[in-house]
Amino acid sequence: MVSLCRRPAHTAAAASVLPLHEPPCGSASPPTAAPEPIAAPEPIAAQGPTAAQEPPANRPGSPKTTFYRRSLPAHLVSFTSTDGRQLFKEALNDGFAEGYFNLAGNFTVQSEPAYCGPSSLAMVLNALEVDPGRRWKGVWRWYSDELLESCRPAADVKANGITFDQFLCLASAHAHVVVKRGAQASRAEFLRDIQYVTRRDDVFMVLSFARGVLGQTGDGHFSPVGAYHPRTNRALVLDSARYKYPSWFADVDLLYDALQPADPETGRPRGYFLVSRRDPLHAPAPGQQLPGACPVDLPERPADVFPTRLSCGGSQPAACCSSGKPAK
Repeated sequence: MVSLCRRPAHTAAAASVLPLHEPPCGSASPPTAAPEPIAAPEPIAAQGPTAAQEPPANRPGSPKTTFYRRSLPAHLVSFTSTDGRQLFKEALNDGFAEGYFNLAGNFTVQSEPAYCGPSSLAMVLNALEVDPGRRWKGVWRWYSDELLESCRPAADVKANGITFDQFLCLASAHAHVVVKRGAQASRAEFLRDIQYVTRRDDVFMVLSFARGVLGQTGDGHFSPVGAYHPRTNRALVLDSARYKYPSWFADVDLLYDALQPADPETGRPRGYFLVSRRDPLHAPAPGQQLPGACPVDLPERPADVFPTRLSCGGSQPAACCSSGKPAK
């Protein structure tokens, strides 16, 4: 496991098993709407199957209702639709999808319903070709969401995901991070940042947003931005919960609005992160640095030694290991 504060380092309905009230991805709020449920098939008891032989949806304690994806709200454009393909072609031709292929080549569906944060971060770190310095499997070093471990109990993260500050702590242990929360960044600044990252392949934006503002089910979610379409002012969000929604284009102003609601767990707004490599050879050139960089107190490599606490913007420590409300 890669520790947050210490080490970096088909188609059947039952294929996506989700309870009627979805587990959160960074929030405990239930979905605002649900599609028509598909009842799980009744077990065939003629041979008296054991619990281990039962289909997962029929085992004791398992959800009895399963879903195969959800429909996107009409104002969001599916990436794989005819319109979505055209938007992407134009974004690419206009030079606003430079980092898309790095992300797409490393896209990973989150391994747990609440792992949107670690999954998004793993995608970005692999897209940046950051060496975790730790074994993944066999002889290979690689990032995967289950290896990005929080200081919180694994069962808690699996059930509730991670907060904005915990994502910051985790990301800062592996990369250079510029963090902007809620209204700390104006609409114009948010747009400039999207334009900036989509014209490069060495820095990526991860959004922490409220799904409800976009008309989606669930609440808090993390996903990276893959492209920008300037003619319609839409950004492509590579949704890490691919079993639920495809990737989609959304109006940038609406995305900005989705950053503002407070996370019920912390009482603070969400926001976004700009993530790049820490080593100077791959960092943005000095004249192209974005304002608002968050000075995180971290040692240089070797990367297997990290502080147990991180400070962001002064002596106030980031609430990276706390699941409750941060100190005010």
